Amino acid sequence: MKRRPFQAFSKSKNHHRHLACEKCGLSSFFQYAIRKHWTKKNPIDDVEIPSDADAVRMHVLTHEEEQDYFKRAKMYPNLHDVGRLMVNQGMRPEEVTALAKLDIDMDLTLIHIRKGKSTASKRVLDMTTESCAILRRRMEGESPWIFPSKRRHGKPIGRINSAHDSLVAEAAKEGVTIGFVPYDLRHTFATRVAQENIDLPTLAALLGHASIRMVQKYVHPTAGHKKAAMARYDQAIMTAEKKSRRESLDIRNSTTGAQQPPKPAESTTLDL
Repeated sequence: MKRRPFQAFSKSKNHHRHLACEKCGLSSFFQYAIRKHWTKKNPIDDVEIPSDADAVRMHVLTHEEEQDYFKRAKMYPNLHDVGRLMVNQGMRPEEVTALAKLDIDMDLTLIHIRKGKSTASKRVLDMTTESCAILRRRMEGESPWIFPSKRRHGKPIGRINSAHDSLVAEAAKEGVTIGFVPYDLRHTFATRVAQENIDLPTLAALLGHASIRMVQKYVHPTAGHKKAAMARYDQAIMTAEKKSRRESLDIRNSTTGAQQPPKPAESTTLDL
């Protein structure tokens, strides 16, 4: 195998999963070979298969990282606005860059995502206040695209990775390390929404996922979230117990015919 293609493969986003699939296939083949007495051992048994946790790299930006990044991104207007829409709406980068003006309903403040890999990807999103301001500004001009390309007339821009890489390189000259990629802006949106106790089906719909399982990776409860959850659960238990005691007392009173104690008899005074 040539060195360069292998390096490109090893840097691809899903190379861990590809390796896992290949190893599973090889393991099945050697198990079959053992049954046929073609070999005595399955060599894949000694090979560690990457887990799904290892296969998924994800960085959730802190608010400080977000502020620093977008301060620098002002030098790259397309990168800045695409990134802000990703943080605000949770859209995929290619969904943002492919937006046409016909996809934007400023009257109802809606974004229509009409293209996608699946039915769930095609969705309608309500704009945040910041998204509304960005899109209103970009609706101006003659191009039918929200992010028109300067190089390819009549078409939208492509990937924003080059601008991001330039930003990272400039930051590195100042001794600042930016260790995330543009797609992490979508991860950041999803994690923040999950921390606001939005239910997972709604989060899946916002992100354009058909399965709840796909959004479970975005749920990262902090110690504070877990403490608050247990406090709510404890309060729910206490409320339920109080309600149960009241209902038991009501039932007891109704079955025993408990009555209010009689009022004391009024004293009468005789006139002599």
